[in-house]
Amino acid sequence: MAKLQKISKGEPDYLKQQKKVVMVKTIVLFTIALAVFLIGYWSTKTKANLLSVVAVLGLLPASKSMVSFIMYLRTPKYNETIVEAARTACGEVPALYNLYLTSYKQNFPLNCIAVRGNNLMGYTEFDTCDTTACEEHLKLITAQNSFKNLNIKIFKNSELKKFEDRLAQLQKAETGKRETELLELMKDISL
Repeated sequence: MAKLQKISKGEPDYLKQQKKVVMVKTIVLFTIALAVFLIGYWSTKTKANLLSVVAVLGLLPASKSMVSFIMYLRTPKYNETIVEAARTACGEVPALYNLYLTSYKQNFPLNCIAVRGNNLMGYTEFDTCDTTACEEHLKLITAQNSFKNLNIKIFKNSELKKFEDRLAQLQKAETGKRETELLELMKDISL
């Protein structure tokens, strides 16, 4: 049996793998809850037994897993050639790929988000992504987490060349003290 290789959040195939993992987890949890209920019913010939209570409580994690699965189903399919182009352009600049940032009002699919010094920039291939709202959301989240004076820019689908040019400029910029922390924050606010 082939082992499932662990892919970290921010790597290109993470969302695809998580969709499969969460689907299997959801099915297993619902199956366990159903099995516990049926065992209790068959052994006592009534629904009023302790195993029925355990089965109902088992539906809580199963339902939570189902909500996660539905969120993963909502993520769009990312273009692999764009991700590879961004990977090439990033070079030594720390970056995350195929992120689906979540907020209270809307969600933001980003192909790449890169950090260098006090610059946080991203690119989305999706015309449905409101880049202005995404920038505002990122400004709010970073300010709440004590990141000050950040230049935040999200490039739209039609601005791939500008994004790559900006990445080339960032290659020459000095590294910041908190780049890793900022990337971890981006992982935390994404699916």
